[in-house]
Amino acid sequence: MKLFFAGLAATAVTVCTVAVPAQAASVASVQAAPVNPVKALKAQLAPGKGVKITESSGITLDFTADDQAMQVQVNTHTAGTLAFGKGNVVAADLRIRMSSRQKRSNPPYRVIAEGRNAYVTNAGIAKALPSGLSWIQSKTSARENTLLNSGVTPAELQFMVDNASEVATGHYKGTATLADFRHDKSAGEGNVEFHLYFDARNLLTRTVVDTTTYPDDDTSAYDQMAFHTDTRYSGWGAKVKIAAPAAGKVINEKKLDPKTRKAVIKAGYPESGPF
Repeated sequence: MKLFFAGLAATAVTVCTVAVPAQAASVASVQAAPVNPVKALKAQLAPGKGVKITESSGITLDFTADDQAMQVQVNTHTAGTLAFGKGNVVAADLRIRMSSRQKRSNPPYRVIAEGRNAYVTNAGIAKALPSGLSWIQSKTSARENTLLNSGVTPAELQFMVDNASEVATGHYKGTATLADFRHDKSAGEGNVEFHLYFDARNLLTRTVVDTTTYPDDDTSAYDQMAFHTDTRYSGWGAKVKIAAPAAGKVINEKKLDPKTRKAVIKAGYPESGPF
């Protein structure tokens, strides 16, 4: 979830009701104790490792226009691989499709994110570009590449674990205010509900996060905005290497002439850019 990501929790230890010798009980407890989920995650965030993700997300905006209730919904499906550095995501190779209720699905595209750069392509984009070129490069002006925000950080994980209110083997559930979830008192009015799913090693298999926000008193631009993100993880620990496309295959977005830009957007290139 580009706006909200979190996940993972610890497995509860089942207490045996049958009386056993103290030494045997101690050994059994040590064997049954699960790995701390934050430590389990940190162990994965190492250079050369990665994880596969499949994510379905949506934004639903409710507003009133001319005394009529209106709604706009945009959905995004993302699938691909994240590559880790020391403690974070350093690169991503993703395939993205966006659609909305008001508009048919746009052609899917592939994006490689590395550093502050994003490289986008699909068959239609490559066909629309000058001969020999097949990728469009865009560089974010922000400090962070939002395409690398997929997945979960140890800090997000710790917050979710600490704020889980319902616990069952393989599933944690909790809620938080928007301000607490974002660690930002100026985040506005809203609430977050999260579900965490994990395997026997305390590694993520799925996170589901639903966020509802409300407008400030000074604005009536919308009545309510809801975000839903369902992310599934697989292949923790796999060897992953993601590299930028060859320089000779790439053209910078700023160098596209108006005709080519119109053609690549029609072919699936995101009109407002990949970030």
